[in-house]
Amino acid sequence: MKDISVALKTALTMEKEGYALYMSAAKKTANKFGKITLEAIAVKELDHIKAIENYSKDKNLAVKLIHPMRKEDYLRPIMNAIKDQLDAVPPKDLELEKAYKIAMGLEQRSFDLYKSLAAGAEDAIVGKFFEFLMGEENIHYEILQETLQYLTKTGDWYREQEKWNVD
Repeated sequence: MKDISVALKTALTMEKEGYALYMSAAKKTANKFGKITLEAIAVKELDHIKAIENYSKDKNLAVKLIHPMRKEDYLRPIMNAIKDQLDAVPPKDLELEKAYKIAMGLEQRSFDLYKSLAAGAEDAIVGKFFEFLMGEENIHYEILQETLQYLTKTGDWYREQEKWNVD
């Protein structure tokens, strides 16, 4: 990695773009599940922005301050907020579906960027930082993918979650 400042600037731009996308889509939808999910991921984008800004100042401290989350930790507050609505079939919202697909593309591009930066890292601290961001983006993608499946193919989502086997 030749110029870390260019990489950080690109990463910061992508995280800000993600935050704006999530908040805009959350404001536009009446779907509570979609809204809460998008807002939760937006908050994590703010955490990433702060991490990148911290890294720009002091990479050692920034790496100490990162705390990777498991997907379950992301999902718990979302599911708690909408648990009373899980039995209902979610209404169709084509704009929300479109926003999810755009967001998944952004998360994939971010993941690819961070993977490339981690692979080209000249030291372990740089690699660890970008691996952290890569892992976070992967979780975001999975959450978006699973939520989109729930919103568009609820029966398939339940079958997958319950690990149903049909012989």
